[in-house]
Amino acid sequence: MTKHIWYSMYSGPDGHPQMVMKALGITYQKAVPQSIADGWQFYNCENVPDILPDGIVIKDWDPMEMIGFGLCQEDAEAIRDYKP
Repeated sequence: MTKHIWYSMYSGPDGHPQMVMKALGITYQKAVPQSIADGWQFYNCENVPDILPDGIVIKDWDPMEMIGFGLCQEDAEAIRDYKP
């Protein structure tokens, strides 16, 4: 089962979020920087460890509700319909 993740630039690990995710072994379908909130959204993550570093949290986002907040209709539908 995939998970969506929020990565806080304030309290997350030092380093570029995509590089940190790679170092943790986490893969994802889509990464969306959220500059206004100083963080990143990662959608349909796989290989998520049971314990995550501070500042990286699992979220229960509905991608269809994120249209206009980093996602377009096409991206939201692709995330919703993703089959690992």
